[in-house]
Amino acid sequence: MASWGGLLVCTALCAACGRGVPILMYHSVGGDSDPLTVAPEELDAQLDFLESAGFNTVTLREVLDAQDGGKLPRHAVVLTFDDGYVDASTQVLPRLLQRGQKATFFIVSGFCAQDAATRVTKWQKQFLIWPEVRALADAGMEIGSHTVSHLRLSNLSGADLRAQVRDSRATLQSYLGKPVDFFAYPYNDQSRWVRRAVETAGYRGAVVGSRGNSDSFTLQRLTMHRGITPADLRSMLSENWETAYTEGG
Repeated sequence: MASWGGLLVCTALCAACGRGVPILMYHSVGGDSDPLTVAPEELDAQLDFLESAGFNTVTLREVLDAQDGGKLPRHAVVLTFDDGYVDASTQVLPRLLQRGQKATFFIVSGFCAQDAATRVTKWQKQFLIWPEVRALADAGMEIGSHTVSHLRLSNLSGADLRAQVRDSRATLQSYLGKPVDFFAYPYNDQSRWVRRAVETAGYRGAVVGSRGNSDSFTLQRLTMHRGITPADLRSMLSENWETAYTEGG
């Protein structure tokens, strides 16, 4: 893992050059062999490290509010979980609540069924149903949009692109009864016209992967893969501990 760890440190430093708050990008939590599926014990160790090291989890809304004069706690960090897999409810939420932490969950609205009997399974994974999405929001988690059906947006016609971006937000807001202000680009596909569509749809900001920057609609994230230890995470986050990550209080 040495060479990969070095790459992660470089990526973290790039992220620190932006708004000063690291954003971690998770996908699934479970026991399968997908590299983007973090083992439950790995997530436990990572969350315990963040807690013991003095990091405070915040939402993307808090990060952008801070740019307008709001306050962030010291050592702020954002946890994000993409796609809306059922393990967000069964594995992630209990661990966050146990530690008093919070996260942002990006939901593919078209993959959310009404009940367990009609639960959607794709890519050999099960997705959340609407009552579970509401439970995340009711528990204090931030909900964002990941489009209607997780397509590569730059390949779509203008009308289809706008529908994927706009309709997902409208559906989520209808079910949750609260604003949905943040967007995650499927496959990190964020060409200029895609970003424009996201802005036009009324979002406050959007996140990408390691190729992002400090712009509100291309916020950079650090990808959390299977195999990242607390020591790796410490290396990813420690370089600018006393500078970029200490605003607020």
